[in-house]
Amino acid sequence: MTGGPLARPDGSASGVAAASPMGAPAGPAPVVAIVGRPNVGKSTLFNRLMRERRAIVDDRPGVTVDRLEASWSLDGRPVTLVDTGGIGLDDGGGLQDCIAAQVDAALDVADLVLFVVDGTAGLTPLDERIADRLRRQGLPVLLVANKAERPESALEFFALGLGEPVAVSALHGHGLRALREALAERIPWPEGGEAAEDTRVIAQLAVIGRPNVGKSTLINAWLGRERMAVSPVAGTTRDAVDVDLPWKDESGEGVVRLVDTAGQRRRSRIRDAVELVARVKARQAFARADAAVLVLDAAAEVAEQDMRLLGLAWEKGCALVVAVNKVDLLDHDAWARFAERLDFRLRGLPDVPVCRISAAKGKGVRALLKKAVNAARRNRTELGTGELNRWLERAQMRQHPPSDDGAVVRMKYCTQTATRPPTIRIFCNRPDAVRQSYRRYLERDFRRCFDLAGVPVRLELAATDNPYDDGRRRKRR
Repeated sequence: MTGGPLARPDGSASGVAAASPMGAPAGPAPVVAIVGRPNVGKSTLFNRLMRERRAIVDDRPGVTVDRLEASWSLDGRPVTLVDTGGIGLDDGGGLQDCIAAQVDAALDVADLVLFVVDGTAGLTPLDERIADRLRRQGLPVLLVANKAERPESALEFFALGLGEPVAVSALHGHGLRALREALAERIPWPEGGEAAEDTRVIAQLAVIGRPNVGKSTLINAWLGRERMAVSPVAGTTRDAVDVDLPWKDESGEGVVRLVDTAGQRRRSRIRDAVELVARVKARQAFARADAAVLVLDAAAEVAEQDMRLLGLAWEKGCALVVAVNKVDLLDHDAWARFAERLDFRLRGLPDVPVCRISAAKGKGVRALLKKAVNAARRNRTELGTGELNRWLERAQMRQHPPSDDGAVVRMKYCTQTATRPPTIRIFCNRPDAVRQSYRRYLERDFRRCFDLAGVPVRLELAATDNPYDDGRRRKRR
């Protein structure tokens, strides 16, 4: 069960587990929370306003559990938009307490509430109870009648006593201009209308793993508060939820963006469309992360699915860190056996850092976060052409490239073309003749030389002639 305050964009309400908080920027963005009973179209409206599919949408109630926050621009002014789960869900699965706590946290800091009702279903007793609750809390409310293709279907919601409802159809995009105008009038903008400065994102960390290994608990431990919904029910996390953690160290200050992903099972075991969408969103999170933290359950075996997740994150260009959670359940001998099996499983990956933690008790989580941030920074390493070419020369001296049927293979020079992951283009007289074993040698030597443990490296071999030859010599021949 979760509770605790929602972090404002300035970081003023967020706990910091591993770093000192940065100063709050001027003019924090106002928070707009979208609330309502289940299945009225809150997530559809959220996606429509964001103009992208950020939240998972399904006809069944209870799909949204965690609150989903996103930065949104309204007439050029920053707003934090928050999607929440349905109020009053009775699913019998133990998730309603989690959803209710997330809604409470969103309402605690909301500057304006978008109360969404269903224009097709009409006014319900649950709508009346939610309206009464909002009035008692004294929150500014903008009433939105969704699924109201006919504006007259919104008239009966005047009875809620929350003012004139704005009739929209989030699915078809009707009425959004009127909604934006109403929002611009009702949002309590900061004095002076100054926009908050863009905060530097130091690293983006994706927390991955199978269901119920403690991913959300780990993020809560890092934040120092109950931000993510935690439940023994498998599949509680569905959306890929971004949370910013203020960070300050010797290299500067900014935020570390934490991405909590849905637990990943084998595709053959997925029988639910929502879980399939959650799987896709989790994999999309890998593509924008600098580093991935794989959470393992110390009380369970290292499964093939864990290695698939590591391999997928590696292919997407994430630096890797492995966190073995619940180590307090193992004695010395049990840990030795687990570590031996894990080491065998990781034999194909280059020096991936492994941390022992207990997320529920907060043990080892600070050291893990520091290692993950350092791995993310290593993944953004930028190297000069001079030091790269010196490395290439020394690597060839230590181990010469195999010949091509007696012909000498020469690697002439190299340059870095990208980061995240570091991508090096090597110009060679016979690129097709370079064997895979020698490529692996170069990757290992590159990581060792530049201290890039756990970082994927991309080596691209390109054919080239003499870079100083302007073509006249070839014409003479």
